[in-house]
Amino acid sequence: MKNVVTHEFILQNFKIFLRSKSEHDREQKASSPTPVDSLPPQQKASYNKLVEQLANIDQLLSERNSRYLLGQSMTEYDCELMPRLHHIRIVGQRLLGFDIPLNLTYLWNYVLNAYRTAAFIESCPADQDILHHYKEQLSLVTNQRESLQVPTKTHTIPETVLQDIRRLKLDEN
Repeated sequence: MKNVVTHEFILQNFKIFLRSKSEHDREQKASSPTPVDSLPPQQKASYNKLVEQLANIDQLLSERNSRYLLGQSMTEYDCELMPRLHHIRIVGQRLLGFDIPLNLTYLWNYVLNAYRTAAFIESCPADQDILHHYKEQLSLVTNQRESLQVPTKTHTIPETVLQDIRRLKLDEN
């Protein structure tokens, strides 16, 4: 059950990667996020640690063949992990040029289950609010236009992953 409790460390390692990569991009004066493959060893190590943890959850979900971490019903672990994964997606895409690896099909199915849960959708903050929160933590300049935009909520997954989920019949659980 060691993989179930990693939800606490996923956010911690994501923040380490976020801070490290943001500082690297700032030092490089990059106008867009540096591709992960081009990162120096220290930043690459924090990325690898995060992906390893995501892969552990993917493996756990694969072995259990269930919708949620502990079975077919949502538990406290899911209520803690699902928002963290969503934050990783939003911040990763917009600030880091990163997303959950597409080959983690069982994890993506888990994210899809979150996106299909009314309570998750209703309680999920807008993408702009999530970004603002992390930018504040990193002391990044917040674009005033972002706060004036119509709130958006990303609740979709990549089409190729959705096809894999359907092919594996994971959406039938």
